[in-house]
Amino acid sequence: MAIPQTMSALILQAPNQLTYVKREVPQPGPGDILVKVLATTTCGTDLKAYLRGHPLIPMPGGLGHEYSGEVVAAGVGSKFTVGDQVMGVHSAPCQACASCLRGQENLCETVTSTMVLGTYAEYVLIPARVARLNVFIRPPELALENAVLLEPLSCVAQALSLIDVASSTRILIIGPGAIGLMFVAALRALGVEDVVLAGRNESRLALGEQFGARITKYAELDQHREGNFDYVIECTGTVEVWEKAPDYSRRGGTVILFGGCAGGTRASFDTRRIHYDQITLLSPFHFGTKAVLDARKWLIEGLDLSRLITSERSLDEAVAVFGDLAAGKGMKYVFKP
Repeated sequence: MAIPQTMSALILQAPNQLTYVKREVPQPGPGDILVKVLATTTCGTDLKAYLRGHPLIPMPGGLGHEYSGEVVAAGVGSKFTVGDQVMGVHSAPCQACASCLRGQENLCETVTSTMVLGTYAEYVLIPARVARLNVFIRPPELALENAVLLEPLSCVAQALSLIDVASSTRILIIGPGAIGLMFVAALRALGVEDVVLAGRNESRLALGEQFGARITKYAELDQHREGNFDYVIECTGTVEVWEKAPDYSRRGGTVILFGGCAGGTRASFDTRRIHYDQITLLSPFHFGTKAVLDARKWLIEGLDLSRLITSERSLDEAVAVFGDLAAGKGMKYVFKP
């Protein structure tokens, strides 16, 4: 396959400023792979970066990090060959720092500084560390629209690795965005029978119902105060919901504060509830290699998330796409550069 010298790519210049440019196609070094992007999806993190900037996404720079594609060039020592259909995530731990050695790969000291960004482009270079640990052959029976969601599903798998669930576990998920819906789908696939999804967006709640959740409006949540939920999973990233989430936990229950709030914000909690009712607060971040393997296993075994894809759009429509997402229109859009 002939590889062109330049490629089209989306660059985030500043908040609310995307440009569609021509860039030089990168060349792989030892262990690296160059992937032709066959599918890449929008993400809530990308939307935040577009609207207000993000500390982990430098500007100006490439945007996008959920991808699946085809290897078109491989550096010396790579486990992949040209033509391999692959799926992967955008980061990998060093497996040598203090966090990695104590089993917290998701907190690796260099995992955020070495993330691969820029999948909203025709090609993306995957460095050796990421390619070796967190890129895999995509089975032919696994559709692109599912394979491309490995990265966000890995974040869900990381959170679920911190808790124990059974068929009788009662779980409340607040926020019917893509992540909240992935929690619903994963938990139902794991056999949890009672999953309640709360939110405001009716179309997204309806999608949650299709995934197997009981739904309730956010305004009606107060009926669950000091309820019987074993786990409450917060997926909105708003301080108001962080502060209210413990209200819906049973005594001895656990609250998973998954949604990331804006930098510099603070949350306060009812100390009586936290202490005397022994409420556990967890705030999982990113993922380790085991979580990626778990998410991959779920997808290969048939976890179908394709209904999260609203539609396919072209890269030159990105500004309109992010405008739709900011207005709550659609869930995830797929670009096929």
